[in-house]
Amino acid sequence: MNRIKEYWNALNENITVNRRELVLGIAACTLAGVVIGMLMAPPKDITIGSGNNITAGIPEDEKEEEEAAEEQDGE
Repeated sequence: MNRIKEYWNALNENITVNRRELVLGIAACTLAGVVIGMLMAPPKDITIGSGNNITAGIPEDEKEEEEAAEEQDGE
């Protein structure tokens, strides 16, 4: 306990820190906090979207079938 008090009292000394070192220390602590937070977070099954299975493109097979159906309708 005595060693802890000595260490705590030694923290009152003034030191000079470069801005670069200060910014690097803050960035390292922030990054470490984000990584630790991601590792400790419970896994979640999140889905973004409506889940109605509509895709942006139509596969080639379906395009050919639709074109063939349109040609038969036009005749």
